[in-house]
Amino acid sequence: MRYTCCPDGTWERAAARPAPALRPGVLGYRGFRFDLRRPRRRLELPDFMTTLVILFGQKLKVYDPVGARQAAKSTYTSVFAGMQSRARLGEHDGRLSGVEIVIAPWAAYTLFRTPMNALANRLVEPADLLGPRFQCLDERLEACPDWATRFALLDSTLTQWHLDGPRGSARVLWAWQRLNNTAGRIPVHALARECGWSERHLERRFEQQLGLLPKTAGRVLRLRGAVGLLAQGHNGASAASLSGYSDQGHLSREFKNMTGWTLSRFARTRALEHSGPAEVDRGERRPTSLVLPED
Repeated sequence: MRYTCCPDGTWERAAARPAPALRPGVLGYRGFRFDLRRPRRRLELPDFMTTLVILFGQKLKVYDPVGARQAAKSTYTSVFAGMQSRARLGEHDGRLSGVEIVIAPWAAYTLFRTPMNALANRLVEPADLLGPRFQCLDERLEACPDWATRFALLDSTLTQWHLDGPRGSARVLWAWQRLNNTAGRIPVHALARECGWSERHLERRFEQQLGLLPKTAGRVLRLRGAVGLLAQGHNGASAASLSGYSDQGHLSREFKNMTGWTLSRFARTRALEHSGPAEVDRGERRPTSLVLPED
């Protein structure tokens, strides 16, 4: 387990790998506590993973920063996010604590016993999704004496959910891994041919068990790959070419369409200092988040 905290006590963070039986489907646990005394807003890029955030008594507001949906804002006491093909912006009043669980979509299909296409591009309260299985889990986690105990409770809880859940198709998992390994660049017709299914059958099973259609998931993977290359120092033209875009303009348009931001604005804002921990991403060398400047 890794643990860091601010000397003045305004935030703390813990991270751990799940039990071996849950890997590689459950990628990691992240515990957090903020007492910043000022609001905090964070932009989350479109993601090919799902997340379960369990809060300890506070509330999180989330809205879609893209287009006309900006006014639609919802409040959650805890939240599950399926695969997302567009950005989300979350905000709280500066006081927030809980745990975040990062889960591959094929593992979420087993853990939550729900077709993932019903949850794609959606946020839901875990209590509504899980029913009695979620009852008092947030309170039990909050009552634990330390982060290590909380993560152990998550291990035991998720292991039971995993044992009780439906198993996904091995071909869907293979297609998902193939799409990941090509960073979303393999055409759907080629993916279907290699999988041994018709294109339509692959789309139907892929969407049911992972959430998005293969083409849409490929768009997310390409965008995330390009953003990662830019963060590693590639220029726009190089990142676009290596990620399968026709040119830099194509990449810029996709980023704006899926996030509501320009790439240059995103890069400038990432470089700014902010209150709270400096690292906010869920993956190594993979920008996933952006803390917005304080007003």
